[in-house]
Amino acid sequence: MFKALKMKIAARRMERRGNKKRTSTKKSRTTSRRSSFWPRVWNAVCVPFRAIGRWCRAFWKWVRSIDLIGLVNITLLSAIIVLFSMLIIDIVGCKKPVVIIAQDNAPAATQSQVAGSNSNTPRIVRERDSKRVTALPIRRDENRVFTAETINVARVQPDNVAIKQTARCGKTMYGDVIIDSRGAATMLKPGDVVKGNLFLQHMRKYTLPRGVRIEGHLFLRDMGMLQFGGEFTVTGNIYVTPTSSFGPIPGTARIGGQVIL
Repeated sequence: MFKALKMKIAARRMERRGNKKRTSTKKSRTTSRRSSFWPRVWNAVCVPFRAIGRWCRAFWKWVRSIDLIGLVNITLLSAIIVLFSMLIIDIVGCKKPVVIIAQDNAPAATQSQVAGSNSNTPRIVRERDSKRVTALPIRRDENRVFTAETINVARVQPDNVAIKQTARCGKTMYGDVIIDSRGAATMLKPGDVVKGNLFLQHMRKYTLPRGVRIEGHLFLRDMGMLQFGGEFTVTGNIYVTPTSSFGPIPGTARIGGQVIL
């Protein structure tokens, strides 16, 4: 009897111990689950920041591995190469023809003109379709051949400043020569050679001396009734603006290009 009672008591004790273990394991599981939730949330939040930190450390490591002295040397070398190339370009590009500008010391008088139609303007100032212009007389020799000299209807005062500024050696002038007055035109004499372009502008009834040789182009700007004193040579073209006019070209003239209006 006592043995059966002891066996029952022992069985109950074992049952109680098993129940206690089950309850303890359940509690431990719930507590462990609750305790592991927040670390997981924290890890999920910290993942992008940790990635940014790793990228920053990798970038800083790459910056520290760069040879700054080598970069500075390469930059200085490239700058020196660029500067020397620009200097060489300037030196090579400076070999340009010299442009000689001859002009009067006295300023030209300007006149204001009011535009108007032929219907509402007086007859005196109306435009005419044709204008008869007489050229300057040119001297002839015994055989009635044009000579290099022209008859000056007015006394011309030479422009000494323009003459001195002209690059001249004997009868040869170098560079582009620009003549825009009769005083400056005294530098151009019969038989002269212009190694460049010749610009004649802002003159009326001017006569080009005989035997002039132009190794370039002849430009006529605002030239009224340009006359030719005799044979002349132009290796290039003759450019004429709409406000310019010239007399007949002698048959002995030699033109390498064309007359372009």
